[in-house]
Amino acid sequence: MLARSVVSVIGVALILLPSTSSADFVGIFAGGGVWNSDFSGDVVTDVDVEDELGISSDSANYLYVAFEHPVPLIPNIRIARTSVQDSGMGTISADFVFEGTTFPVNENVTADLDLTYTDFTLYYEIWDTGFDFDLGLTARKFSGEMQINQVKEGIDEYLPMVYVAGRVGLPFSGLFLGADVNAISYSGSTLADYSVKIGWETSSFIFPEFGVEAGYRKFSLDVDENDAGVAVDVGVGGVFVNLVAHF
Repeated sequence: MLARSVVSVIGVALILLPSTSSADFVGIFAGGGVWNSDFSGDVVTDVDVEDELGISSDSANYLYVAFEHPVPLIPNIRIARTSVQDSGMGTISADFVFEGTTFPVNENVTADLDLTYTDFTLYYEIWDTGFDFDLGLTARKFSGEMQINQVKEGIDEYLPMVYVAGRVGLPFSGLFLGADVNAISYSGSTLADYSVKIGWETSSFIFPEFGVEAGYRKFSLDVDENDAGVAVDVGVGGVFVNLVAHF
């Protein structure tokens, strides 16, 4: 399977990285905020989440914490959790079957789509002079569900992803630009999550660095029923604002 091959290749590359890829200090990085997420796409069998189920937008919550250290070859650790959920009401435009239940055309339904997930990432800081560049592997654990009327199916799967992140500071301003990507493609399924941002940080007597960042984030998931329990081809995108700290 392609996913296994990608993970194997990246894993070997990470192990072979020189010791300079580790951070030169011990630090904890944390952040959290709100993501104004808009839904689009289909679930089950071409059931439009916005037009037929009334699922359109919600304010998602996001939290993360990362630990970096200077020990060679041992990766840094990052854990992040994103709550992505919305409910709606709509009218079905064509017959479909969900978990053995038939929903006829023109039936009014209530729906709930929960794509909440937690990322467990092991990564190396490849470069930290002038700009930061990180590379690693993420295991994304979905812990959500799809529900239409009283019929529901859990979305409870681990999916591997490649993690890439970069950041550059703007001199003498406290401002920085950044981007990060988690992505994988295999067996006809794709999963991609990226963000671009601008932020500002300063120091205080409590934290060596703290600040705020804002940007745009897009998450797309295209998996079949065998991989996630429910066939999902959904995109979630919108602006976000986070508070960040380093201590």
